[in-house]
Amino acid sequence: MTINRCSLSFLALLLCVCFTDRVSARSEFILGGAEGNPWATALSSEGAVYLVVDQQNVRTVAVSTTPHGAGGDTLIEFQHANFPTSILPRFFDPSVNITLADPASKEIASIPFLYAGGFATTTDGCAVAGQHTPITRPMFDGDVNTAQFRRITLSSSIFSGGRVDAPLSASAWPGGTVIDFGAAVPVNRIRFFPRLGATDDALLISELSQPRPPDEAFGEDSFVANYVDSYEIRVGDNSTRFAASSCDVVAFSKGFSWLGVRDRRLDVLRFTEENLDVVVDLSMPTRSIRWLTFKTFPLRNWEVAEFEVYGEGFVETTSYRTQILDFGKDVNWGKVRWSGDLPEGTRIQIRSRMGSVPDPNLYFEETISGDIRPITLAQYEKIEPSARLDPRPDVENWSFWSPPYDFAEGERDVTIPAESWGDGTALLSRGPSRYIQLDIRLFSTFTRAPRLDQIWLQFGETPLARAVVGEIWPIEVDSFLPTLFTYVVRPEFATENTGFDRLEILTHSRAEQITSVSIDGELLDLDEFVPEIQADRVILSFPSLQGEGDSFKQLEVTFEVPVLRYGTEFRSWVFNSQDPDLIRQQVGAGNATFRYSGNVLSVATPLQGDLLVDLETSSRVISPNGDGINDDLTLSYKLRQLTLDRPVTLRIYDLAGRLVREVTPQSSRSGVFAQRWDGQDDHGNLVPPGTYIYDVTLSAETEERRTGVIGVIY
Repeated sequence: MTINRCSLSFLALLLCVCFTDRVSARSEFILGGAEGNPWATALSSEGAVYLVVDQQNVRTVAVSTTPHGAGGDTLIEFQHANFPTSILPRFFDPSVNITLADPASKEIASIPFLYAGGFATTTDGCAVAGQHTPITRPMFDGDVNTAQFRRITLSSSIFSGGRVDAPLSASAWPGGTVIDFGAAVPVNRIRFFPRLGATDDALLISELSQPRPPDEAFGEDSFVANYVDSYEIRVGDNSTRFAASSCDVVAFSKGFSWLGVRDRRLDVLRFTEENLDVVVDLSMPTRSIRWLTFKTFPLRNWEVAEFEVYGEGFVETTSYRTQILDFGKDVNWGKVRWSGDLPEGTRIQIRSRMGSVPDPNLYFEETISGDIRPITLAQYEKIEPSARLDPRPDVENWSFWSPPYDFAEGERDVTIPAESWGDGTALLSRGPSRYIQLDIRLFSTFTRAPRLDQIWLQFGETPLARAVVGEIWPIEVDSFLPTLFTYVVRPEFATENTGFDRLEILTHSRAEQITSVSIDGELLDLDEFVPEIQADRVILSFPSLQGEGDSFKQLEVTFEVPVLRYGTEFRSWVFNSQDPDLIRQQVGAGNATFRYSGNVLSVATPLQGDLLVDLETSSRVISPNGDGINDDLTLSYKLRQLTLDRPVTLRIYDLAGRLVREVTPQSSRSGVFAQRWDGQDDHGNLVPPGTYIYDVTLSAETEERRTGVIGVIY
């Protein structure tokens, strides 16, 4: 059944549900796109509804959010002219001053920016570090007739004992201006200037580069004599840990110079003690900047009418995080999928976390005796902020943020009907839960940006079991040879649970064999319940496991497989083969049996050794004559300890060392792989008979090569 988009004034969670007898019904939460919920609404704390549709009726169910996991975004574009229902990083127009103050703001201690976000503050020198004043507003108000003005009076140095012949110094602390955009934004130009007179400074005004105020915006009086003749500008990106009120005392041979904001964690963009330009207009290659400090240290009056910053390009790193969404009851999370665009050099990182209570944090306080005791959020909020202990994650009731999903694995396949859910990737959840939160980050270049159009969450309203825990044994192996493992799964059922008859275990490498499957200690006939062994997983079938009341069963599987990466997690899922959508419920690590003490699903391996191992050839001689016998060379190998894709390249050389053929590199992480050579050179011609050298090269942190010889005959 197709559901048209509903006109709801607040967040709608669209659920398409098909019920069968005791089989989990499918539901969908759609965010973005023409038929989904607007991206911006998932950031709000308003109540929500979703639609439940079966063959007879349509009804709405209230959905709420919790106040404990604040949603938010960093420089996300929600209303792009060409993609109004998508999210993508903000593009900075080079004609827009990104430090223009928000005229509606009444803030005093900081001046918020209208376009880029962030704010500006001042530090009135080291004598009053941390005391911010509103004197910076005229620098950012867009009015060329107002200015931040500093009157500097000269006197003998405070270190000179009042001698008449002592050098003069400024008697007022010069201070500094600190800009925090809140996130790293693309910047390629900085401009500042004093108040200019429409008549006296007409030439200066006419030479202002674009964008520039209209001539009539300038007043009649000229204040060019107050231009800044010495200054320093420092910048830093998101990686810089910087406190806006920090300052250093720099020692010189003849005393001390108080320089206000001069944090050495920031890069010096420009430092000059003899500036001659009334209008300072600095251009530079575009770079990502979050922090910018402007420091002057003249011995005369100075002013800045406007301090402007410009940039061009997409923000390199942006983020979007939903509120914690409350589905009203525990649901069985199935798959997640998305649609969008990922240009070369860009990427999208999507993570999720699930919980069974509204707040993912626990709160504590220190008692008079120094003990730590748990308290409620209400009690925690009554404590003076400076005396509060940091909240701790509630690991019993909330999962950690999942590893980033593989974008290609979860991408929408438009050749498959959407309702079939033949695409997508498994949601990483340890079991049924009521709450979910999504975190999305988009990584761009200045010229190219990814775009996320839509995201779907699939789930069933009725869990297969109340909980399913599993553990593997052994949890440590001494080699990378195939090892016999025992995998125990223990489900706990409530009466309303639908049950399951399939177990899928992610083995990462191809299992050598399934030795046994048993339920409550009784072996199954594997000729009747034939296991399915795939390249990276096994799927076991068995009679349906269901429970009445608070019951539980125990499923045990033994299989043989090599482990190629330290800490490999043998994740698994259960599902019901009668469910047309095959919604799976993830097995969580836990105490599934008292026979083993591991209570984990991960296995440790030796950390030392080569990454490219067990290289084998299909034959020592090939005869590529098309008769189907030894027509090509197949090189199989294992990659171990690789958590990210790394290229493996097969090259063929003749005995003179000339490159005959380079097979397209194959990017892989830990696992078992193979590459093929068909006896042809790079031009598609069969090579002459003779002896050739094959070279298999892994390009990782350190390059590894394996070579050998192969004969070609006809």
